[in-house]
Amino acid sequence: MASGAFTWADVVAHPSMAVKSATQSLLVAALGAFGPLSNPSLTMPLPNMLRGQRKAILSLCPCLYNQVDERPSPRAIVHFCEITLAERINSANVHDAFKVQHPGLLPPFAFPPAQQPGKNGGAIMELLCSEVLTNENIPDMQRDGEDWPIWNMPGHVLLNEGKMQSLKAFGDILIPCGPTNLVISVKSEAARERLLYSSNAIEGIGFGFFKQPEEFWTASRMNLYKRMGFSAIYIPDENS
Repeated sequence: MASGAFTWADVVAHPSMAVKSATQSLLVAALGAFGPLSNPSLTMPLPNMLRGQRKAILSLCPCLYNQVDERPSPRAIVHFCEITLAERINSANVHDAFKVQHPGLLPPFAFPPAQQPGKNGGAIMELLCSEVLTNENIPDMQRDGEDWPIWNMPGHVLLNEGKMQSLKAFGDILIPCGPTNLVISVKSEAARERLLYSSNAIEGIGFGFFKQPEEFWTASRMNLYKRMGFSAIYIPDENS
């Protein structure tokens, strides 16, 4: 989920930062005050920079939310889950990642963000699913300068971001493929009933973390999901 940059110089020189060459060394020096992650978090202000640069650096370096007193983005939360698990999120450990970010479950973050994520549960769930796809060789497609996806298969598109939002009524994630595209409908713990209506006349996959997984075990409910068009519902091994 992070940028993969190795030094502050790499971060400051990133095109999204748009920092003039003459001032890059000053910003690199100021960022040097940020040290290793800590638990509990110890906060300090970011150096003075433009609003766009502030947004860019927090996107490139989501670990900064451990040291900056700002509400973390959903992508940052997923990154903190990976730090806690000490591995990328995949189909084998995604439920562990869900438990890490859940305020009522264990284990807690190894290095928590300075602030709680707020009411971003839906976006976090979508990005957990997206991260699974990416690390199982169906990567999130990059977007061009106008926010349209750069089509590349295999790949997936988040329908709640960029210019594809006009299709979000169909679901949350699109996987272009043949003979028909797949749409993943991501739901949270308490949204299982709405899952029934998320796949209608399309090839749909339901993905969620539900409090009562036995909701899916009755013959009548399974028949209803098939009638509504779902292809698969992922359930963690411990609930199956």
